[in-house]
Amino acid sequence: MGDYIFSLTASLIVGIAVARYLGPEMYGIIAFATAVYAVAIIIAALGIDDIIMKDMMQFAEKQGGIQGSALFIKFAAAFIVYVIIFIYCIMNYSGDKLYSVLIISAAVLFQPLSVFSCIFLINAQAKYTSIARMVSYTLSSLLKIILIIIKAPVTYFAFAVFIDYAVLYLTVILMYKYKNYTVSGWHIDISYIKYILKSAVPLFTAVLFYTFYQKITVIIISSMYSDYASGIYSAALRLAEIWYLVPAVLMTAFFPAVVKAKQISEEEYMKRIKALFYVTSIPFILMACFTALLSPFIIKILYGEKYIQSSIVLALIIWSVPFISFYIISSKCFILENKVKHLLLRSILSFILIIVLNYILGSLYYLKGFSASLLISSFISFFLIDLCFKDTRKLFFIKLESIFFPFIYILNLLKKDKNNP
Repeated sequence: MGDYIFSLTASLIVGIAVARYLGPEMYGIIAFATAVYAVAIIIAALGIDDIIMKDMMQFAEKQGGIQGSALFIKFAAAFIVYVIIFIYCIMNYSGDKLYSVLIISAAVLFQPLSVFSCIFLINAQAKYTSIARMVSYTLSSLLKIILIIIKAPVTYFAFAVFIDYAVLYLTVILMYKYKNYTVSGWHIDISYIKYILKSAVPLFTAVLFYTFYQKITVIIISSMYSDYASGIYSAALRLAEIWYLVPAVLMTAFFPAVVKAKQISEEEYMKRIKALFYVTSIPFILMACFTALLSPFIIKILYGEKYIQSSIVLALIIWSVPFISFYIISSKCFILENKVKHLLLRSILSFILIIVLNYILGSLYYLKGFSASLLISSFISFFLIDLCFKDTRKLFFIKLESIFFPFIYILNLLKKDKNNP
């Protein structure tokens, strides 16, 4: 958890410094290229990491075939994805935008090395991947600071982002060698490749559409309007996205306890789920209130006058954080309860809604429209939809109760006082 806090803090502080230095237009180019990479890396990952970790623990005697097969198909996917990006960019972009996208997206070729980090995770040695993450963030942050000092052009910052991702995976390899692990015995098993690709389809599709949902707006704004508009939107989005880590960390930390509660009884399980929703929704709603009210001040202090248009974007999209938090927590519940279809449905629905709303509201209201699209799509896809299905309706009322919990608590206290004068 410490490495996540460190990397989050470093990336936020340095990211703000980079945005101030580059200005909205050049920062928009970096944001666009990073969004393309985020989609590319999800496709290259194929959604198989959790499956191969589970299989390596269950079938230790087959680890060589599992690891070798996973590495092979990931490299194949990463290569194909990068070739497609390369051809598309050569045909459609030029100058700084072309070079930035090609440089940052090239980091996708290192993603297959995540197979090595799976070894550490199944052997309860996650500290080594944490060290790798801290090393990569430290080096890339120092490099970005140096680039600001020497007043480097935007493509140099694209290279710094590439270094960040590349160093992460290369450091994992060094840790792998340090622990005297070996690749001898790794081999390609065609039957396992067929099995894993089939098994990964539902989760891969859900994660892919959710990633599209998160990143597609930046790409659409850049295409419909300009890199300047993309930079203005991305600066505000950056401040909202930092809060997504809170429910993710909570679920990582408490998921074993949730699983154990599920094994004990349904009542105990629901208590744990309710607690997670309460712990996240109330602080997030309060945070959204203050952020929306103070957004002009926050943007001016952090980014400067050049980004003042980001304040209205921040004031709107910050309200999507509680609903995205609901999705992050609910997704683990759906996996635990074998309801992956609900997870898939929400991811696809959110993607379709944000595409349609972006083109309708974005064309009518510019950045306000894009911001409203994110809020409306998250409200419908991650909250309201639970009311439409019998087996998720209970979850809807838990979420609703978590939103109004302070008011319900106060009303209960008043009732007690009334009954006991």
